[in-house]
Amino acid sequence: MAYRSLLSVVQAADNFPSYPLPPSAPPAPYLPFHLTLSDYLAHLPPLGLLRPDVLRQMRAVAEDEEKHGKGALWKFHQGGKPDETGNWVAKIECVYFHEDVVQGGKDALGKRMAEIVGKWRDEGVFPGPLAGWRNELYSIYASPQSSAFISSSKVKEAFSNLAFPLERAACAIFGLATFGVHLTAYEGEGQDMKIWVPRRSKTKPTWPGRLDNSVAGGIPSGMTPFDSIIKECDEEASLPGDLVRKHIKATGVMSYFYITEDGYLQPEVEYIYDLPLPPSDSAEYVKPAPHDDEVESFALMSVPELIEALHGNDMKPNCGLVYVDFLMRHGIVTPETEPNFLEISWKMHRKLGVSAPM
Repeated sequence: MAYRSLLSVVQAADNFPSYPLPPSAPPAPYLPFHLTLSDYLAHLPPLGLLRPDVLRQMRAVAEDEEKHGKGALWKFHQGGKPDETGNWVAKIECVYFHEDVVQGGKDALGKRMAEIVGKWRDEGVFPGPLAGWRNELYSIYASPQSSAFISSSKVKEAFSNLAFPLERAACAIFGLATFGVHLTAYEGEGQDMKIWVPRRSKTKPTWPGRLDNSVAGGIPSGMTPFDSIIKECDEEASLPGDLVRKHIKATGVMSYFYITEDGYLQPEVEYIYDLPLPPSDSAEYVKPAPHDDEVESFALMSVPELIEALHGNDMKPNCGLVYVDFLMRHGIVTPETEPNFLEISWKMHRKLGVSAPM
């Protein structure tokens, strides 16, 4: 049987076109969203990228806040150039937070952002992403070199460049990077290995009923990747913490830039783990099983069955990406068998052009 490249599987998750990264301006029609004006002027990576309709809503919010005597959360830096007649044409070049709010720290920023996106949800603004409201906060990071961190001695610590927390469903509105953990649980080795593949619950707000990674989830604000994967192993797959800690292997990160069908930007980073399970005849063997309402069932797939599933358009896109990485790391997909090996590798580890944790 002729080999089918897995490039299309990767492209389903990393589907935002490549673009010049900072210090270059983002591609039209997107505008950079910064923590401070100084960060923009210093050409630091922005927090996120804003669509024109999001910019309009942000300006409307700022005008309404000022009209009611409440200091605006956002400010809009204007630049411009002369037109053909020599008249100066002003345009907004970036959006950033009001200095007073930034000085209040991440909690003040998080509170103001929560008020606004909560109001948008109640009013039906941006119904696509906000329909998936989770009541779960994600960490939004600014560049470690941000002027907001100048006086902080903690910014040299891991994950200390936190700008503010935000409801996870709202992150795509502002084109903010999100961060998750994905684990592949498997039995055996090489071509004879079998991989545990769950099917998502049909009640999930995103990608209901699709195939998923063995264990996966977003990293809640305030948690580390390792703590998150331990929590998710219990919640999604009934895998005991002691077993996971004993056998889990951290294998790196993946980064990709996804744009949804309705045009929302989702730059994402996933911390990747392998979990080689003990042999089925071992006393410590545990079979993954649904624990909460997020997973419908688990199937133990052979390598050919997994590859067929990857080509079957039945998998959550970023989970397909993680399985391709797994197959490459375990020597099943190789430069000799995959004609697009290098392009696949690059697309799974691209620079996103927005801020990430240090």
